[in-house]
Amino acid sequence: MSEAVAEEAEERAVVGRWKSLDEAYEHALVVLAMNLDCFVREEGGEFALEAAPASEAAIRQEFAEYAREQSEWRERVELPIGAVGGEVAALWVLSLVVVYVLQLKDPAISDRFCNSSIGLFADGEWWRPFTALFLHGDFPHLLGNVFIGGIFCLMVVHSIGQVRGWLLILASGVVGNTINAASHYPERFQSLGASTATFGAVGLLVGIGMVLAWRSRSYRELKPVIVPVAVGLTVLGWYGVGGENTDVMGHVFGWLSGVVLGVLSTWGMKTETIRTRG
Repeated sequence: MSEAVAEEAEERAVVGRWKSLDEAYEHALVVLAMNLDCFVREEGGEFALEAAPASEAAIRQEFAEYAREQSEWRERVELPIGAVGGEVAALWVLSLVVVYVLQLKDPAISDRFCNSSIGLFADGEWWRPFTALFLHGDFPHLLGNVFIGGIFCLMVVHSIGQVRGWLLILASGVVGNTINAASHYPERFQSLGASTATFGAVGLLVGIGMVLAWRSRSYRELKPVIVPVAVGLTVLGWYGVGGENTDVMGHVFGWLSGVVLGVLSTWGMKTETIRTRG
């Protein structure tokens, strides 16, 4: 080491040591994101990260924050299928089954209570966007919303609580159905099924994820916020746009309504409250 380099090294402080070069480089990026210079040096089988002594305290504080954020993102995610929200979920499933049995006995129920552009906006039948959520076209339609939709609904309940969660799920379905009917009016349009609320639940998870990602993002990056949106769009693409007689726009509007309601409803909640309520 030349004399000039040695003198420069003496003016730098070690802000961290790691056993692998990758970890040292990872933390070097943290320092660079702070618009500060840093240097990686191998020392005694470890890799030391050095920076200006005046910045040492700020860098160590940033490292602590970075470690906390990484710990939060690496938490193992479990589907909340169990006691969480089970009571209301069971009531929801029971209501769907009972209404479907009534539909089989009296097919006219579907026409009287389905979502309808004419019924809602021309005849003032305001209840249709809500009652349509309990109707289904056939048994596979019902099963899909019970099992696939149930998973997403329970995840919402696990995140923000039973009462708030189920109210927002139903609200996203109602708003989605209303927008869907409005987009077709004055043409005659009808739709039915809990899938608008199902994709509303997916949207709610996206909105909740966006809020958490915004709070946990590093260095003003938007990339973490995009991740839940990408995942939500993938789910929408997998389950919401295929199949015969699929109401694609209903799924899309339910999803969008859920995203907006998810962001608005959780923005003022504390992060630990969102993650621990059940």
